[in-house]
Amino acid sequence: MKYDLTSVGIHTNLQYECITTTINSKKEKNSAAFAFIYLGEDKVMCRIFEGSKSLENIQKTRQYVVNITHDPLVFTLSTIDKLPDEYYTDDEDIAILKDSSAYMVIDVDEIEMKTPKDFPIKNDTNIYFITGTIKDFVIRDESVKAFNRGFSGLIESRVNCSRYKIVDGEKRKYYKDRLDENRRVIEKVSDEKTKKAMEILTEEYEKN
Repeated sequence: MKYDLTSVGIHTNLQYECITTTINSKKEKNSAAFAFIYLGEDKVMCRIFEGSKSLENIQKTRQYVVNITHDPLVFTLSTIDKLPDEYYTDDEDIAILKDSSAYMVIDVDEIEMKTPKDFPIKNDTNIYFITGTIKDFVIRDESVKAFNRGFSGLIESRVNCSRYKIVDGEKRKYYKDRLDENRRVIEKVSDEKTKKAMEILTEEYEKN
């Protein structure tokens, strides 16, 4: 089945920040802040490092939920593994965030382990590529748009641009380094419009 995820701002082969929720055999629910990539039609993919509760639950249940939300507390509490039970719906066999603006139930098709040799990273932890099929797609808030973190990098670089022009020395180097890092992220995860905006901003930095 084909899904029109553009209605929530999701486009093919781009990366979006979301809250992944899972459940284990004891009915214990878990949330984590992971990015996912829409592969087209009804296929999605995410990457999860070895050792997480989310990965363990997904390996056993072969299912997870992608929750689209902009709630800063949910992102933070999910990152530190302390999201309280009251944030979830009362469903007993699936973990869904009560106040998410939209969510997708994903059935897992394939779990592929990549070693640091296969997927260069700055530690020795294996990472798992998980591809799946959208089983259900529910929109609760028609105005919601999934969050792409490249936009945050663009905004930070825009704010820093005016400061970059009036400082020197180490502070100037700091702003330039932040620009380079944000540009790297945008090239990796963002759409062409954001990439073009970053290109224009970079040219502005280079004038000074």
